[in-house]
Amino acid sequence: MTTITSVLSIQESGFKAFAKRHPLTAYFALAFALTWVLLIPIMLSQMGLGIINLPEPLLFILLLLSTYSGPLPAALIMTTLIDGRAGRQQLVRRMFQWRAGLRWYLLVLVGYPLIFLIGLTAYSGAAPWIALSQNWNLLLSFYLPMAAVGIIFPSLGEEPGWRGFALPRLQQLYGPLAGTLILGALHGLWHLPVYFIPGSILDGPFNLTAFAANTGLLIAMTVIWTWLFNNVGQSVFFAMFVHGVSNATSGLIPQLLPDTTGDPWSGFKIAAGFALLLILFTRGRLGYPSIRGQDTH
Repeated sequence: MTTITSVLSIQESGFKAFAKRHPLTAYFALAFALTWVLLIPIMLSQMGLGIINLPEPLLFILLLLSTYSGPLPAALIMTTLIDGRAGRQQLVRRMFQWRAGLRWYLLVLVGYPLIFLIGLTAYSGAAPWIALSQNWNLLLSFYLPMAAVGIIFPSLGEEPGWRGFALPRLQQLYGPLAGTLILGALHGLWHLPVYFIPGSILDGPFNLTAFAANTGLLIAMTVIWTWLFNNVGQSVFFAMFVHGVSNATSGLIPQLLPDTTGDPWSGFKIAAGFALLLILFTRGRLGYPSIRGQDTH
């Protein structure tokens, strides 16, 4: 028993030491592993590639757990290892730090869908305003409820990690723009197993073009999210709110304009255009006032 305890103590000490030296590397490895260990069986099951057959109740449980198994627990574990109980408590407080100024909530709630509606008008010549006037009830019956639900599902399982733990360290090490692009790319890659599960993101089998387009869209949106995040005191709750609104917008647009969603790159082009304007307007600072800090990789 003493030998086993000693070995476990050495292993724990080794991982803790590695986590303190390379918090970002350890965090992303942990976030990916905790999520993919649940998603890969689903991907291999009858829901995905059909290589193995799993009971449907088990698939449902795995899918539900995967929503909260990665970025959130990885952030809590890493914060505890690095900053102790006090650091973990501070991260949890930031998850409920909802005071960000009413204007920022309204900006996101109104501005986010507005960006894509205007972008679709310019990009495809669509008439979203006519569709919106004819289906305004979707704002109350779909958009607002989805935005509210989105704060908890899936944003609670992601944002404490992506924005709460990783982004501040990425910005400190690489600067706001490069740090944001790194986070967006890794966030996109983290979704990879889901693309092999029809009905989750894609209606059909894995499509490299769709994966690339959606990852590009996520990188562009991450630029927008970073600017918002930095301007509200890095509130994790606000990041969860933005994520929820983004998902609600993604569901609203196809219902308003079903004929404009055929091009997989349309969302990326619209978001990238606005992200580029933010980069130019803020000179790449994206609302981040501090200078680069010390090594946190």
